[in-house]
Amino acid sequence: MRKYEIMTIAKSKLGEDGSRNLSNSVKDLVSSFKGTVLDNNFMGKRKLAYPLKRESEAFYDVINFELEPAELSGFKTKLNLVDDLLRYLITAK
Repeated sequence: MRKYEIMTIAKSKLGEDGSRNLSNSVKDLVSSFKGTVLDNNFMGKRKLAYPLKRESEAFYDVINFELEPAELSGFKTKLNLVDDLLRYLITAK
């Protein structure tokens, strides 16, 4: 397994509880691809440097996880289907 980090940016209309639920669903998605969540850092609501899809504020979350490299493309495909996710960035550690 390889270690990765994902930073997610969720829409501000979700509120804090909704964005934490979104974070939990991303962690469940990691588990569904036979991965392991190592750490989670929910950063809360932050102002964006520039508007994304007419949003000026969003909720940030950073999740460290382990996943097989072959499963990563399927994981990204599922993330692209999440409506309340503005952006995400996955980096290998």
